[in-house]
Amino acid sequence: MTTSDLHNFHAADYAVFGGMLLVSMGIGIYHACAGGKQKSTKEFLMANQSMRSLPVALSVLASFFSASTLLGTPAEIYEYGTQYWISVFGAMLAPVTGALLFGPMFFKLKVVSVFQYLEERFKSKSVRLFGALIFLVRTIIGMGIVLYGPSTALSAVTTFPEWAVILVVGGVCTFYTTIGGLKAVIWTDVFQTLVMLAGMLAVIIKGAIEVGGGYELWNIADRGKRIEFFRFDLDPHERHTFWALTIGIYFVWLAPYTVDQQMVQRFSSARSLKDAKTALLLNVPFMFILITLCSFTGLVMFAFYADCDPLKTHEAENPNQLLPLFVVELFRDVPGIPGLFVACLFSGAMSSISSMLNSLSAVTWEDFLKLKFYKVSDERATFVTKCLVLLFGCLGIGMAFAVSNMGGSVLQASITLNGAAGAPLVGLFILGSCFTSANWIGALIGGIVGFAFPMWCGIGKYTNDPQNFKLSTSTEGCNLTALNGFVFEVVTNPLPNEFELEGLQKLYGLSYIWFSSIGILIVVIVGLFVSFVTGATEHVDENLKLHFWQKFVYCLCPVMGSTKKEKEMKLFLENLKNAPSLDILQPKKPILTAMIDTNTGALVLQNGTTGTSIENTFSAENGNEADDSELGHTTNTNEPIDDSRDMDISENLTNSTIENVSSSGKDEYNTTYTETDKQSDTNETEADINAHDESVIDNIVNIKDVKDIIDDIDIIVSEAEETKREGSEDNVDSGDNKNNL
Repeated sequence: MTTSDLHNFHAADYAVFGGMLLVSMGIGIYHACAGGKQKSTKEFLMANQSMRSLPVALSVLASFFSASTLLGTPAEIYEYGTQYWISVFGAMLAPVTGALLFGPMFFKLKVVSVFQYLEERFKSKSVRLFGALIFLVRTIIGMGIVLYGPSTALSAVTTFPEWAVILVVGGVCTFYTTIGGLKAVIWTDVFQTLVMLAGMLAVIIKGAIEVGGGYELWNIADRGKRIEFFRFDLDPHERHTFWALTIGIYFVWLAPYTVDQQMVQRFSSARSLKDAKTALLLNVPFMFILITLCSFTGLVMFAFYADCDPLKTHEAENPNQLLPLFVVELFRDVPGIPGLFVACLFSGAMSSISSMLNSLSAVTWEDFLKLKFYKVSDERATFVTKCLVLLFGCLGIGMAFAVSNMGGSVLQASITLNGAAGAPLVGLFILGSCFTSANWIGALIGGIVGFAFPMWCGIGKYTNDPQNFKLSTSTEGCNLTALNGFVFEVVTNPLPNEFELEGLQKLYGLSYIWFSSIGILIVVIVGLFVSFVTGATEHVDENLKLHFWQKFVYCLCPVMGSTKKEKEMKLFLENLKNAPSLDILQPKKPILTAMIDTNTGALVLQNGTTGTSIENTFSAENGNEADDSELGHTTNTNEPIDDSRDMDISENLTNSTIENVSSSGKDEYNTTYTETDKQSDTNETEADINAHDESVIDNIVNIKDVKDIIDDIDIIVSEAEETKREGSEDNVDSGDNKNNL
């Protein structure tokens, strides 16, 4: 195929590609004019928390499966074989972790920026700003990688120069993100996801037919030694093994699906926690489908070029151009389909870039500017965030030009960056939510070390990789039209088992997939050690913990659980110094009687087991009192009662208001107003009281039990007031009737 044929992009192809850009812009314009017109930060950054689960799910998928995945995965299969497909099983665990553990915690905290959690947990702005800064650097570089991939692909099959493609696509993406906010980002992601799936399916179906069907395709790939799934080698220097592609890749995907600002914004934009969880869980089958389609596309591409490698003939300058060249040649007689596939690639890129721009503006405003300009009105803050989108759009375009000089596979570059820069973020959040002893000093030092080491390894790996794991390819059939006569070139580069690593090469020779796991472990280990040396944190708010992790640890080590309960009990008892009397705080032992003593205007609650009472004083404005004969016998009010809780009531209870009143409705306490005989408190010995108090303490779990009791007392008092008012009204009505008579 000649160079002029490769650049023969038909008018129909341009129309399809241009139509995708126009639809994306139209969605942005619509959301800029609809609803609240993006005039508040809640609408611009959180979509008014009104999104349903399916669009959020597709948006998350499109954000993290960019053109780097669409271009890089087929190129990975083409050069290294099918083993990478195994990564789908490790990757699918990441959205499950986000949906069931981290996501609900962030949703309940109602944070706009995920790094607000770090300040609340570690009581330190330094840790918050450190995490936000890493996110900014990682995301700006990531934008360059994502934008560069499809730009170089399009320039390979059209006469468009690479720089022009970067400017046009980056400009369109920045435009609709700026005016449409998060709603525009989510709905364009939905549209672009459908375009991606349509493009991949078209390539797979047509390619499989072209090489002779699925059976022949598999045989060609097998003869080319591309079929390999399970390699259980324990050597971490092996590029891909079963362990790296399941355990290692899980930690790579853990950052995007648990603590990434893009995920948290989408999770928080859902209408409810149920919708948010469903959105992430839907990513499990979606990830499987998309990674499988991309991997199968790589097999189809290898079968098509099995005897004429375009990289060796220099039809493709780098692996990122393999797939676009394949598509143009495959559909050379079907105008419009190459345009659809190029639109598919750019849909992946634009969905990721728009998400990055929106999250970058949110983090910059919430974590940096808002701390200084906190008095700015919400409308002015929205204007500032839109300006930030424009600024970061320009930075992303500039970064794409810088990345164009790097070369190599965009998939490996993307995974290396996410692994090295995402690791300290995951480590910080694990340190804060799982280990209550970690303090801000440990978090900050651990985060710095956990960022520096994997980044150093990643850069060394990318610039000085001493190993070559590429499988052999052939050029013997480049003048043939049929797929036969497979003769593969002898590889001149040293194979891994022929090359002995020395010095720093042992470090740089580690599989790039392990860098994320190493970074997370460094943050946690260093953070815990420094926290131990500098003084552990004594108390952490329950809303800032991952309770699943605590239950898991206590299940493995029950001693730790019992020690923690003892500390919680001690803290609880200290908090009870000014609380109501402990004598009635037994959830399993009901309060049987509540009475009004008209001699003192006091509410008396009697415990059914011990007869101990708690007294609450009413105000007596009118001095109306009922004698003991009408009320019945009451508790001895001359005996002192400790720890009473005063409740002021504005009106007096009259004789006619002493009636049976139903309890608050909680069967746990079964409390009623009744006319009963006096139950004496004087017979209770000191030993009985002490034994009772110990029983109470054993039954108390946390402060919530105290609050429940107090709430019941408040309800009882409110019902007593209502009964009094009704009684007063009955008296008035009775008096009126007598006058009428």
